[in-house]
Amino acid sequence: MILTSVLLLASCEKQSELVTIMQIDNVNWQKEYIPSGTNLHFIIEAESQSSTIQRMAIIASDIEFQDRTILDTTLALPNKKPQLSYYYTLPYYKDTTTVSFKGYSYDAAGRVNSYPITIHVTPGASPIRPVDAITLYSAASGNKSAFSLSNMQTEYLGTDSTAVAWYDMLNESEDPDALSFAWHSEAGIKFSRAEGFNFAEATAQSLADTWKNLTGSTTIKNLKADDVLLFGKKDNVLGAIKILSIHDEPGTASDRYIFSLKAIQK
Repeated sequence: MILTSVLLLASCEKQSELVTIMQIDNVNWQKEYIPSGTNLHFIIEAESQSSTIQRMAIIASDIEFQDRTILDTTLALPNKKPQLSYYYTLPYYKDTTTVSFKGYSYDAAGRVNSYPITIHVTPGASPIRPVDAITLYSAASGNKSAFSLSNMQTEYLGTDSTAVAWYDMLNESEDPDALSFAWHSEAGIKFSRAEGFNFAEATAQSLADTWKNLTGSTTIKNLKADDVLLFGKKDNVLGAIKILSIHDEPGTASDRYIFSLKAIQK
C-alpha cells in the first residue's frame, strides 16, 4: 500500500487523525516531462484513525485551464482505508506548463486532508475531431452529390459549381449507371492520396507536414474504400478524408460514397 511508508514515517510522532496520499503510477512524473494528451493513472488512498472516509476528490490547476475538479466522488461504502483508481487524460497545452494536482479526502468527523503532486507537461497538438459517416451520392443519383466545407455537409450541386468544395463526377464510360469513382473541384480544392498517413491521430501539424510533400490535383480518380486523401489549396492544407465504403448498386439512385472527414478550423 502507498500509505505504508507515510504511516511508518509518522510512527514516531503523534499520528494524524486523517492521512491522504496520491500517486501517478504509469509515468515517471518525478523526473520526466509528460506529453500533452497523456492518460494518467491516479491512485488516491486515505486512512482515518477514528472515523470513516466519506468522500474523495482530485483538483487540477494550471495557468492555461485554471482550477478544475477532475474527480469528486462520495463513497458508496464509507470505510477507514479506501483506495480509488482514476484515469485522467491531460489536455493539450500550447506551451510547457506546470500542472498541480491535489488529492483530497473527507471523513465523517468533518476533517479534510490533501496530498499535492506537481508535474511538467510539454505542449502538443490536439487530434482533430472527425465528422463521421458522411454520405455523398453519385452525380447521376439525383441526390446530394456535392460537399460544402462552409457547413460541413453534402448538398445538391447547383448551377454554380464553385459554390461547393467538390462534387462527384458523372461517369463518361459506356455504362451510364456505373459510378465514376471520381471527385472534382471547381473551387480550387486539390486532392492527394496519402498512403500511410495516420488519419485517426491527425493533427493540424501532421497534416501540414504531410501536405508539403504531396502533389495535389483538382480531380481525384479511382477512389476506393480505405483511401486516405488530404485536401487543400496550394500550400494550405485544409483537412483529410478517409473513405469508409463505396456502393455502386444496380441503377443510380443508391450509388454513394461514405467517408469521414477531419477539417482544420481556419
